Amino acid sequence: MTWQHITPEEGRRMPWKNGGGTTLELAVEPPGASLESGFRWRLSSAEVGVSGPFSPFPGLERWLLLLEGEGFDLDFGPRGRVRLTEPLAPVRFSGDWPATATLVGGPCTDFNLMVDPRCCHARVESFRLASPRTLSRPADSALLVFVAGGTVHVPEADLHLGRRHLLRVEDGPDRLQLIPGYGGAALVVVELRKI
Repeated sequence: MTWQHITPEEGRRMPWKNGGGTTLELAVEPPGASLESGFRWRLSSAEVGVSGPFSPFPGLERWLLLLEGEGFDLDFGPRGRVRLTEPLAPVRFSGDWPATATLVGGPCTDFNLMVDPRCCHARVESFRLASPRTLSRPADSALLVFVAGGTVHVPEADLHLGRRHLLRVEDGPDRLQLIPGYGGAALVVVELRKI
């Protein structure tokens, strides 16, 4: 099995494209890709400290989930509004859309996945893990397991994942067992299939 375990300390802290905040990049494909060079997909976590516009990402598909805080309202102009206040509830939208966030309360932290739909298809699932669960990994796909809360043991890799840790699995077994630590865990699982 080819896997990579990434902790928050190993992430790459980067300024937002519009300069309004910072993002902790946990994984990007191809490795080392930047906003300037472009990427097939990118997974990050952003601290949203003040209300304001989101950076535009034309041509990309975006997924946002609230990790911490009271969340924010997303205004997409003529395409409507979405309230991102429920933890781990995914919101999907186009990076072409103008988006402005208005904080509901204080600062919050989000989970952000951006995908180039010309290169790959993304499936995002979030859930509470209270008992062992086995994930399937289809052929020609990458599996990303992000621990939003709690801890998880992965027997196939002999790994213990802590809060905000990411496991990236590229190939190997088509099944991956996840065993929650005491008190359970909250997970975001992303399947990225090449087109």
